[in-house]
Amino acid sequence: MKNLARAFLDLDKRDFAVLRGVEKGMRRHDWVPLDNVVRISGLTHKAAERRLRTLAEKKLVYWTPDPYVGYQIGFNAYDLVALGTLVDRDIVRNLGDLIGVGKESVVYEALGDEPLVIKFHREGMTSFKHVRRVRDHLKDVPRCAWILAARLAARKEFQVLSGLYPIVTVPRPVGLSHHALVLERLNGVELYKIDLLNPKECLDIVLEEVASAWRLGFVHADLSEYNVFIRDDQVVIIDWPQAVHRSHPRARELLERDLANLINYFKRSYRIDMTLEDALGTVMGNK
Repeated sequence: MKNLARAFLDLDKRDFAVLRGVEKGMRRHDWVPLDNVVRISGLTHKAAERRLRTLAEKKLVYWTPDPYVGYQIGFNAYDLVALGTLVDRDIVRNLGDLIGVGKESVVYEALGDEPLVIKFHREGMTSFKHVRRVRDHLKDVPRCAWILAARLAARKEFQVLSGLYPIVTVPRPVGLSHHALVLERLNGVELYKIDLLNPKECLDIVLEEVASAWRLGFVHADLSEYNVFIRDDQVVIIDWPQAVHRSHPRARELLERDLANLINYFKRSYRIDMTLEDALGTVMGNK
């Protein structure tokens, strides 16, 4: 969506009631029957149908006539539902520019009591089968729509960050709504975008952060130069939805992969030689 803030302002409370009705109904139905939307939204049939037609014209609601008249929303409408809840809770008061787009999330600037970012998860948007395979929090869910996959990913990342902060230098979690994670806004740049003056010192700091996470019981499981954030002289590790607990059967394997990504990057970019064994010793307390 090009202008999420404008789309939000174009909706009223009844529109949000209908969108929430469809969203809640999708937890049980691929296509939500009108009666369910009416029951959840609290509107009359006539009012709900009128709102659904308008929302369909705005491409925020989709419908099918077969085998019954049913409704769905996509990620654009889901973003609006999550944003509405954050506004109602007074966590977010202003929404800024879109500042990041990835395969599994989009990130907006925002403002509440402090500068914020909102990370809208997109885990189910591309390949849901792949997401189920690599996301530990979906392993016990027998049937899970994209809407639930994104919601669970946001909740898991919020829980992981809450368990790490402030011992590990990660973005401070501020709030959670549906698939939207609210974080403190950090000024800085990703590791791969800058030329470090002291690369060995930076690598050592990153390993210390990974070690702190390990001691707290977490492995990032997707660590690379793309989710190490540099601000001033501080290293911040971002993007934790794939994290696993240290008791996970693949925890050691995933930790080794994280460390291999890091030392390969520093070797490729700065000709710093470090063995995987040395990195593991630093992180696991053997050195």
